[in-house]
Amino acid sequence: MAPLTRSMKKKAANSKSRIMQSLPNELLVEVLAKVASNSFNDLYSAKLSCKDFNKMAKEDNIFQRVDMSKFPLVSWRFDDKFSKFLKHCKRCGNEEALYRQGLRDIFRGKRVQQGITCLKKAASKGHVEATYVYGAILVCFGGESKQEGLELLYSLNHYKPKGFSVRECRERVKGLVRNMWADRKVVGKIVQARHETAIAKTCSDCGNRQEVFTVERGWDPLDHENFSSCNTCRWHQEVNIFRDILNDSCTPLY
Repeated sequence: MAPLTRSMKKKAANSKSRIMQSLPNELLVEVLAKVASNSFNDLYSAKLSCKDFNKMAKEDNIFQRVDMSKFPLVSWRFDDKFSKFLKHCKRCGNEEALYRQGLRDIFRGKRVQQGITCLKKAASKGHVEATYVYGAILVCFGGESKQEGLELLYSLNHYKPKGFSVRECRERVKGLVRNMWADRKVVGKIVQARHETAIAKTCSDCGNRQEVFTVERGWDPLDHENFSSCNTCRWHQEVNIFRDILNDSCTPLY
């Protein structure tokens, strides 16, 4: 087959442009949003392939849904464009951006209340890991927050028919925070709150003592789903594991 000449390439490009221009803008945005939710790299390639895509890629709906799984939680090299991109995603309500900003604010920036707000927003959008972290922190805080946190953790059970696994959720959380070097003082306050509010009494639902399950039952702490006790007991023990994850992510002592 003979190679395409410059005029043939130009004609093909013009034809493609006319086809794109004939489509409603809402449809182009929806297509890009779907691409963005699957892969940021694919979104970038789509922007380069067509002027219309490049123009529509600036819509807020794209930033709201763009996949951020390949981005580091903490960027060790300052990049103004990257920083603006992340902030724009957060402003547009991108749940992953809100979740990650919440983690950074709480454990690195010592802006606990701002971080809690971000986690709450992400959890309200159905972000699983944000719900896990936000719920566990509320349980640690105790008082009225504790029951709210437990309710959030209970809600994760509804995702099981869709393939949700507590173990996998926990591992994803651990994968983000393990190299974050969380501030030891902030983590210490959360862990201490957990010690002060932990229930060492008999569980009213199943009659077991919630602080000694791992020892008394010989339970594998990683196996949440197969832990043979009540819902309340399982999630209390899960909060203990979350506390250990935070301890492991702390800045080293010198």
